Amino acid sequence: MARVTVQAIADKLGISKFAVSRALSGHSGVSESTRAAVVAMADALGYVPRNRPAAETRIEILYHDLNSMYRELWSHVQAGAQREGARRGVATIVRWTNDATQVAQLAGNADGIMLIGPHGDDMLAAVRTSGLPCVRIGGPLPPLEPMDHVGGADEEGSAMLATHLASLGHKKFLYVHGQAGLVGRIRRFESLKAFAEAQEGIEVEEIGFSADSAAADFRLAMEEMFARGYRPSAYVCGNDMVAVMVSSELMRMGISVPKQASVTGFGDYTVASQMSPDITTLRLPYQQMGVAALRLLLSRIGAGVPLNDLPPQRIALIGELIVRGSSGPAPQEGR
Repeated sequence: MARVTVQAIADKLGISKFAVSRALSGHSGVSESTRAAVVAMADALGYVPRNRPAAETRIEILYHDLNSMYRELWSHVQAGAQREGARRGVATIVRWTNDATQVAQLAGNADGIMLIGPHGDDMLAAVRTSGLPCVRIGGPLPPLEPMDHVGGADEEGSAMLATHLASLGHKKFLYVHGQAGLVGRIRRFESLKAFAEAQEGIEVEEIGFSADSAAADFRLAMEEMFARGYRPSAYVCGNDMVAVMVSSELMRMGISVPKQASVTGFGDYTVASQMSPDITTLRLPYQQMGVAALRLLLSRIGAGVPLNDLPPQRIALIGELIVRGSSGPAPQEGR
């Protein structure tokens, strides 16, 4: 005889798998009438719970990013979530996967899911089907997706970088996306453009490539830009990796950083402080993102904190401007 699953009980009662899990585990978040109905149906179907301590709350952290350059930041998110879990007596299990077919199996023994880094639509669909509360960190959600999201206040960060450069006298800006088409970078460019439009005498253009490391594409774009008469003095980059490439290539082209051009990054990767000159950037609180995501999940579950029954939330944590050697006063005209 096939083993009776939590999903089978949910299907019989016409309720979510999450509600059944909460009822059977003794956690809050369901009414007493629902709990009684779930227990009765479980007995009728012959449900046998898995061998797991009843009081343990378990969070699955699903992490995936093929680009090794960006794993540094996601590891900070993971560390923040795990430390907060340990402090609260919550089991956090980290798995390197973007296999949507694994979600149903993992969800059967979990109370919540945290998605870190880029994940495809199939992963979001699988999590949605699981019925478990989920928080996503990094990567956009579809419009009005009923899932919580924790990230950084990117648009404000971009505006802060622009304010810093404008205070140094820069008037001609270039936003270097690096890899084109990434939602976060597009939003930061839109913020920069809005800042420029609100100021007098500030111009801004944008360029993007197939990859963050496309140095040859950057040089070609700059040669074409210089040829038509646009010569930016402020280069605002999609992230620190792009800023490192831009700074290096400008110097290879005979443009001194920061005497003739200022360069800023985004994220505060380790490499940003190891360049010469080191990169002015916007530091995001990645570990605190993990903490915030874990706390939000626990509030959805009702595990030791008041149950959060508000609509799905978008939480954006404020970053910090880190001024380093790659930004300086705008060069005087004609120099």
